[in-house]
Amino acid sequence: MKKIIPPALALWLVAPIFGELFSGSAPLNEYLQPLTFLTLSLLYGCGAIIVRELVVRWKKGWLAVLLLGLAYGIYEEGLLVQSFFDPTWMDLGQLAVYGRALGVNWVWAEHLTIYHALISIAASIAFVEALYPDRRDASWVDSRWWWIANWAGFLGIYLVWEAFTTYDPGLWKLLSWLAVLLLGLLARLLPARVLRPADRLPVSPARFWWTGFLGYLLQFLLVYLPSENGGLPFPLEMVIVLAFDLLVLWLVLRWNGNGAAWDDRQRLALISGALSFFLLVGLLSVARQSPIVYLTNPLFLLWLWWIARQVGKRIPTAEMTVSQLA
Repeated sequence: MKKIIPPALALWLVAPIFGELFSGSAPLNEYLQPLTFLTLSLLYGCGAIIVRELVVRWKKGWLAVLLLGLAYGIYEEGLLVQSFFDPTWMDLGQLAVYGRALGVNWVWAEHLTIYHALISIAASIAFVEALYPDRRDASWVDSRWWWIANWAGFLGIYLVWEAFTTYDPGLWKLLSWLAVLLLGLLARLLPARVLRPADRLPVSPARFWWTGFLGYLLQFLLVYLPSENGGLPFPLEMVIVLAFDLLVLWLVLRWNGNGAAWDDRQRLALISGALSFFLLVGLLSVARQSPIVYLTNPLFLLWLWWIARQVGKRIPTAEMTVSQLA
């Protein structure tokens, strides 16, 4: 399959699957509708390809991926669908009231920006790179016109959406564009490696799986429980969520030796743990409105396990080969 599907196309397909299908925002019967599939693929797929190509061409590292992922989240939710500002956005629930001030849904904005940076962008890129390890450091978009097509598709969705949207966030639109540009500039200017590699023994993939699963479980509790009871001022709640996410990031960096003491087995375990949370939650919530989820989500969980198993078989073999050559 890897000979038939180039890595860029794989990323174009995987990013919307992680961002929309696995999260339950678009169950399979909705996701496969031609217009929905094309729209999500142009948005998520082209966005993930652009982020990865910029990082590769700039010769940057994981921090640039996260910064550009944050910029993507602001672009999609703030500038495109405007869920950061529109109090009638269908997915807000109590977050349309809790955390809303000065025309902004602040708690939702923080929550979705982090989600897109981690799941829609970083997880999608790392997942596909694990499938194509021999192309990990190479550019996946060689043709100038294909590169232009990605930008055209990504920005074209905005122009089409803008023609039909009726909500006007006012000055916040300009500030959102400014935030996107500043995050992109910061990703361009920061050094490729901001932390020195640490000499540590590799941690088992199981620990990373549970970190991804419990990390998102606790974040969802931190985001949605205060909105239900209103007992916590939302600025304090936002600080707690940010502090928790930074704590999880610190743990991951500590366990992986600042990126020097892990391989694709641990990376996929971290990604699979986070995605498994969404797939299991979907069985408890989304399946009521979309019964197809009862069939698809167990299959998606099985697919994640199978991919991790195939990668696990590959890595010891590669290490043995290197050892024998040495």
